[in-house]
Amino acid sequence: MYSKFNYTPGPLYNPEINGHLEKGSGLYSDASEKARKCLEDFIYKNGDINGSALQAHWFKSIDADVFISHSHNDINKAKALSGWLFDTFGLKSFIDSCVWGYCNDLLQQIDDKYCKNSDEKTYNYQLRNYTTSHVHIMLSTALTEMIDKTECILFINTPESITLGNEIHDIKEKGAETNSPWIYHELAMTTMVQQTEPVRKRQISESKFEASSKIPTFDYHVEKYLRNMTSLSDYDLNNWKIYCQKNNLHENHSLDGLYLIKGFIKKT
Repeated sequence: MYSKFNYTPGPLYNPEINGHLEKGSGLYSDASEKARKCLEDFIYKNGDINGSALQAHWFKSIDADVFISHSHNDINKAKALSGWLFDTFGLKSFIDSCVWGYCNDLLQQIDDKYCKNSDEKTYNYQLRNYTTSHVHIMLSTALTEMIDKTECILFINTPESITLGNEIHDIKEKGAETNSPWIYHELAMTTMVQQTEPVRKRQISESKFEASSKIPTFDYHVEKYLRNMTSLSDYDLNNWKIYCQKNNLHENHSLDGLYLIKGFIKKT
């Protein structure tokens, strides 16, 4: 991880970014299918569940420039943004729900196979707690590895993102799933994972990018994590696009254009 941005969607989303939803949905479907196939392979092969092998197999083929973090209700925004980044800059994104979106599916498959009581209708409470803790640790570790592996983190900040109370209400009333713990985990990890300069050579503006020496506590107040991220607006995205078009920057080099307009690097 080198950079992290707190993106608040604005007027640019509907007229431009949302037009790339179809492309982003296709990219997301491909990644999700790889995840589903991986889960099935490692659950049903020999009756054992190798968490380390699952993570290695799941992520070894994923080559992403941008890690997109979003809430359950913002999935289409994440897909559209992924499509826009690919079509505009050639940047490949990893959307976090490719991991946490399968958490319940993975648990269901494991619990159906290993945690049912003798009546085959109910589950053993202690065994389910055991499997849940292991799956959550395994997937949270995988998310952290992806945060560390990708160069740029984009958090889509909308009213849907960090309101745990609303999600609890949706679970009770509509049976919806919550992903808030994953968001809290991801935001916390962006303050702990070491910032690593990409292989591409550039002059860093030290005054704009200093690593924090403080390790935050794990709680559910995300404001302090967001303060460590650089704000990103539609205005910034548009300027980024224009700059890269003028300077013929593509793929991961296009991120240099973003860093330049946000003051992370100096023009040489």
